[in-house]
This record gives sequence, structure tokens and C-alpha cells, in this order.
Amino acid sequence: MSELSQYYKRLYNAIEAGNPIWQASVVETDGSTPARVGMKLAVPLSGESFGNLGGGEMEYLVINTILKEQPKSVVKWSYNLDEQGKTISADDIQTKMICGGNVEVLIEPLFSPHPLYIIGAGHCGRALADFAVKADFQVTVIDNRQDLLQADAFPSECRLIYNDYTSIDTAIPFNDNAFIVIMTYGHVHDRQVLEYCLGKPFRYLGMIGSKKKVAETLEKVKNNGFTDKDIQKINAPIGLPIHSHTPYEIAVSILAELISIKNSV
Repeated sequence: MSELSQYYKRLYNAIEAGNPIWQASVVETDGSTPARVGMKLAVPLSGESFGNLGGGEMEYLVINTILKEQPKSVVKWSYNLDEQGKTISADDIQTKMICGGNVEVLIEPLFSPHPLYIIGAGHCGRALADFAVKADFQVTVIDNRQDLLQADAFPSECRLIYNDYTSIDTAIPFNDNAFIVIMTYGHVHDRQVLEYCLGKPFRYLGMIGSKKKVAETLEKVKNNGFTDKDIQKINAPIGLPIHSHTPYEIAVSILAELISIKNSV
């Protein structure tokens, strides 16, 4: 298998896994530079980068700037590799390389900036997945009941993961963009997942349930050592108060809340 084929195979696997990943491509060069047009580098949020932009300080800066900025749309960064060692760049990206050339690098996020993880594939989970894919969410549904994870019960865009709730970290690549909705079939599972998620980064964490069920679950969470500050990170009961009853009505109330968070600055 050629080096290029290996690169795209690895890139495909990373995208399929649902992890945030960016591709950096050299699109223009001028003068002396180790980079060549067409060179590509993939930078995952977690794990090692792969590919090649010519090595050296510029490649190092590309990787670290991506991880720091985490751009959510396509951007182009310019690098000036001044032969006198000066640091000149239209985008204030500085390099001390002395090759004397100029390089433009296109940065593409190869993932949805709004990943939604629905923990539970029951009636409400299926309804929420159905709506959420139409609202620009990248939807993953996770359940420990394999018989519920039937492809024909969900939109084709959904990723379906059979996973035990006690090892939810193997199914969710936690990061600051993650939306997590907990709607399992039992209080114990809800609490297990909730407590694990509270120790991880996320943008939104919500749990379905009646006021009584939520209050009982949160009290147990506090008794297990979590603080009031931790509890305040949880959206529960989840969804806007629209007197919803059916799975699709409940999904509408939840999705409205998710969209409100997604579209906030």
C-alpha cells in the first residue's frame, strides 16, 4: 500500500471514529521551503498527528496552532520563512525558519462542530436522533442493548454503538464541543453515566426524567462526593417546558434546548 493510500485509510478511520480531526494542506509555496504543494497533515484532537508538511518548525506550529485554536470552519494560514530569520506573517503565525520562502496552508475541520451523543436507544432516543440529524448535529447513539441498535430504526447519518454504560469513555471522545444526552432505561444507569461525564469536558450535559426522578438521582450524585458546582453543570430535567408527553414531543423540547446552546456564542 502506498504512503498516500495509508494516509487516507488512516484519515478515514479517524473520521469514522467520530473524533475531532483537522487536515492541513499546503496550497501555495513561493521561494525556498521544505513544503510542497499537495502535502497533507492530519491533526486529531487526541492522539498523534500523521502525514507530512515538510517537517521543521512550520509543521510544529501548524499542529500546535490547530490544537490551540480548534477552528470550526475552513481557514488559510500564511507563513513567511524569511532568510534573515525575521518573523513575518499576515496571520501573526511566527516561525524562525530561515529558508527564505512563503507557504500557505489550508486548514479543514473534518468533523461536525456539534457532536451529539444520545445515551439510550429507546423511543425518546430514536425520536431525538431523527430530529437532531436535521438540525446540523453529528449524532451517535449508544446503548447496552444491541437489539435496539437496528440501522433501519435510525437515520442513516447516525452512528450506532453497542457499549456497556460502565465504560462509556470508550464510546465518547469527550471534548469541549460534545453534547451529551442521557436517557437510559434505569436510574442506576443514568447515575453511572452522569457521574462519569461530570469528570470530563463537554459543552452540554443533560438527563431526561421527571422532577422527582431527577431530584433523587442528583441527591445520590451529591452523596457520592460531587459538589453543588458539579450539579450546576447538569441540565435536568432536560428540555424546554412545553408540556410534552409523546416521544416526538419530548424530542422537540430537548432539541430546542440543544439548538439554543448550539447557536449561543
